[in-house]
Amino acid sequence: MIGQKKSLVVFLAALGLFWVTGLSLSQADQNKVNEMLYLKKAKYVGMDTCAMCHEKEVKEYKLSTHARIHIKNDTTGAEDCEVCHGPGSVHVDASGGKGNIINPSKDPEICFNCHTDKKMQFRLPYHHPVLEGKMSCTDCHNPHGIDVRPWTATSENGINEVCFKCHTDKRGPYIWQHDALKDGCTSCHQVHGSVNDKMLIARDYNLCLRCHAMNNFPYGHGQNGQYHDFVYGTCWSAGCHSEPHGSNFDHYFRY
Repeated sequence: MIGQKKSLVVFLAALGLFWVTGLSLSQADQNKVNEMLYLKKAKYVGMDTCAMCHEKEVKEYKLSTHARIHIKNDTTGAEDCEVCHGPGSVHVDASGGKGNIINPSKDPEICFNCHTDKKMQFRLPYHHPVLEGKMSCTDCHNPHGIDVRPWTATSENGINEVCFKCHTDKRGPYIWQHDALKDGCTSCHQVHGSVNDKMLIARDYNLCLRCHAMNNFPYGHGQNGQYHDFVYGTCWSAGCHSEPHGSNFDHYFRY
């Protein structure tokens, strides 16, 4: 795979630099270099070979979004499972095991070979700490999953369930719940990264006005379109709607 070869070249170049300058690689980096050199000799074996041991995963994969991937004019032989996991002959010869095949859940760069826009979003000021190694793409996305929303690899089981795994305090239930939650957390949050605090998709009250300034929207504020309280701060920081996800005490989302 082109992306994996580039990664290997970069790592080998870094290794040469460390050798010339007399510096030493960390043990983690050295292990990664050794692993990439080890896997470099692997050959593609095809998904039917994978299915001999991973029958469940292959069956799910055939019904997933990723199964639609087709690399035009590809000459490497990478297809299906091996597009993400790399050539599997070393893994097969070892009768399975860890460390002898690429695991995208341990290295998001594999995902970034295709999802280049997401890598850029993770570099924005406010983002989930994927590049820092504190979480992985697979913490939110199931690349094999069949019960997913199209083109997201997140579960249809509940539109917010992926977020609630970590943000349990936002789950509720609330006596008065913000209707935006019915459309999902992405109504207000850019989930990979944003230039705005809390990964919001817009700044201050401009976020709320995306819905609440509509002429036919059932809930507005102010008189004759004059949002006079905005001079005091955002909708949730001016002492007004302090609980934007929902409240058990006040239908205006306040404590």
